[in-house]
Amino acid sequence: MKHYLLTVIALLGLCTGVNATDITTLSWADVCNGKMGAEWYGTDEAKAIADIVLDVQKTTGGWMKNDQLHKLTPDQLANLKASRDEHSCLDNAATTQEMRFLAKVWQATKIEKYRTAFTKGLDMIFTSEKSCGGWSQYWPLSGNGSYQDYITFNDDLVTNVMKLLRDINNNKGDFTNIADETIRTKCMTSFNKAIDVILKCQIDDNGVKAAWCAQHDPVDFLPAEGRPHELPSVSGYESANLISFLMTVEKPSTELQEAITAAVTWLDNHKIEGKAIEDFTNAKGEQDRRIIDKSGSAIWGRFIQIGGESGKKIYDKFFKKLEERGKKRTYNYNGVDYTYTENEIATSSYKAENAYKPIFSIYKNEYPHLFYRFLYNYADTDPVIDSKGVPVATSLMATNRASYQYLGSWCQKLISEEYPAWKKRIDATQGGEGEAFELSAVTYSEESTGDGLNTYHFNNGFTVSNAKGKVYGAGKNNTIKYSANAYDINIPEGKKVVKVTFTGYDNYDADAYIKNVNGVNYSSTDYVFPAKVDDTYTTVSHSISFTEAPVEKKLSFSIGNKQCCLIIYVYCSSATGIEQITITPNKTSRKYVKNGKIIIEKGNKKYAINGRQI
Repeated sequence: MKHYLLTVIALLGLCTGVNATDITTLSWADVCNGKMGAEWYGTDEAKAIADIVLDVQKTTGGWMKNDQLHKLTPDQLANLKASRDEHSCLDNAATTQEMRFLAKVWQATKIEKYRTAFTKGLDMIFTSEKSCGGWSQYWPLSGNGSYQDYITFNDDLVTNVMKLLRDINNNKGDFTNIADETIRTKCMTSFNKAIDVILKCQIDDNGVKAAWCAQHDPVDFLPAEGRPHELPSVSGYESANLISFLMTVEKPSTELQEAITAAVTWLDNHKIEGKAIEDFTNAKGEQDRRIIDKSGSAIWGRFIQIGGESGKKIYDKFFKKLEERGKKRTYNYNGVDYTYTENEIATSSYKAENAYKPIFSIYKNEYPHLFYRFLYNYADTDPVIDSKGVPVATSLMATNRASYQYLGSWCQKLISEEYPAWKKRIDATQGGEGEAFELSAVTYSEESTGDGLNTYHFNNGFTVSNAKGKVYGAGKNNTIKYSANAYDINIPEGKKVVKVTFTGYDNYDADAYIKNVNGVNYSSTDYVFPAKVDDTYTTVSHSISFTEAPVEKKLSFSIGNKQCCLIIYVYCSSATGIEQITITPNKTSRKYVKNGKIIIEKGNKKYAINGRQI
């Protein structure tokens, strides 16, 4: 054992020629996410760490959170190995990040034990997914009614798992051939089931779809409590992250599109305008946070109280759970012990009239009589005397404000930038001119086929190449950077382009423009992307049609003046102009493009399509 540990420590201390980064300066998350460079994952140092990852893998298939597996002390390693029979964890990116690390090492070494451990982790994810979809913090579940058994959006738990499943299914990069086709299909089935439960969990705010809580009950899908300071609510923070992820789903269903729009609208309607959060040192010398005035800014509550009949249903359920659980909290004041039930603490402080305001609570073991207490004041306010004669808080304390983000501007970029860009993409792909293919950071693939970095590959079969060696770079809102240069969109066999749309913004302070498309030159005023003003950009869309002469094999374009950040939508018909489709069971028709319109023939009748409507 001593010899093994000394060998590992020696390997961790090596400075390899592959990558000069000192691994001990990185977090475990950075190591798992590729910060050491692709070649490093095939080194002896990487394999030594991978062997430790295997040694501490739980018997249930996963790993525990917050362990820095690349720089464990001998005692830490021994403790982790001794606890292998304990539950696996998905919180704080646990298990998903270890699987990403093992995939990198397996790709670089093809040593089978690393893929075996990866597969064991994936089996745990499949097993632990709830019958309705979604995952909890731990597997196996505690089964004691703990919040840890709920569907958990907190800390991106569900979305981290879904991203991994999608990456495995795509069979690209680190995950190329690490799973067979049957397993890849199973990954997408699991992914889609998770989408279904996300839709079911979207909070009903008295007939209006709102957003999401940090965790939800897997039976009735209502928002639920977390730790004693995390009350049932609409969560500004978790919802912003969840919505950003949902907007990366390719070809979203109508229901998912409506859910995203409803959630963004609700959050926009419940912002606190003209405010921001500022860190400062208060008069007592403590680290603290405060609300300040700031034009053009907005903040949201981490926990926003729900009102009306929906709120009554949610909070009555919560209070009943606390009552049935019957936990008591004892607080010593002036040498006397006072006992409170958690239900008593919650119901005595809850105020229905404060619906849609941020709610706060204090979780500090020295103040157990405040567990699950509803507070409505962020800044310091005087305590009140309760029915037992004990002073109780009416606001957060400096330590609470500084250590936990109860208020933040998480939704601002989502509402002002991400959602409008996503909506433009969705509208562009439903224009009715043919099947739409998106060339963006969402569909970009890191697959390398040996043709150099000047070819951008997309998972729909399209590539974009250039002769000047311009390399891929991502812009904001899933755009790709295209410098002043000539590019070729390489069209897959069997496709004809009938329209192309360029959606995006100018990345500099002088107007950029589309200079040439398919051999036709345009002036600097024809298809313009306006220059930034005070570092604020304007997103626009420009479309060019080829319905009279659809383009095959290659569609060229060039950008004039510096750089644009673009999403390109390519609308295609089949090269033959005819493809067989089925509209209803057992009634086969054909679809084709004629004079720029999509036509469906069904028997001796023809139907023109506008968008998705026949």
